[in-house]
Amino acid sequence: MKRLTLMRHADAQWKDPEVADFARPLNRRGTNEAEAIARRLTELTLVPDLIVTSPARRAAQTAETIARELTLLPRTIRYEEVLYLAGAQEILKLVRDIGPRVAHLLLIGHNPGISEAVHILAPSGELGGLATGALCTMTFDIEQWMGVAPGVVQNSTCESPPTRLFSSLFA
Repeated sequence: MKRLTLMRHADAQWKDPEVADFARPLNRRGTNEAEAIARRLTELTLVPDLIVTSPARRAAQTAETIARELTLLPRTIRYEEVLYLAGAQEILKLVRDIGPRVAHLLLIGHNPGISEAVHILAPSGELGGLATGALCTMTFDIEQWMGVAPGVVQNSTCESPPTRLFSSLFA
């Protein structure tokens, strides 16, 4: 049995002409989103064996925040250049190349690719695309990650950070 959790990075600072897209950091809301979704993963006992993330600053900070909240060692995070603005097929190729000892993979990326990958694997998932900090977790009755494909998902659940966390910031 394999579990794949696909997540969109948490909310980042708005584009600033002084800061390259790759270097945009999380804003306060994004940090709160990452912490909240990590708590939710803990509640659901969905602690990943490996986190693979885009090295873009906002995605890396999301991964590092989740790892810290889940008390995972830094070596649990792997940074993959290909995930920066990757399309769905590139994401699925990376998933299929994961080693067999990993039972639960958390992959953190960017839209539109991450949402497209969710839609390909679990068409009933987030139809409008994943919001920042949201994730979709799915299980596959397979032994090797190479078996991840449309129609093989046994079940899927999508989670978003609770919006009530942010209502006081904008009241």
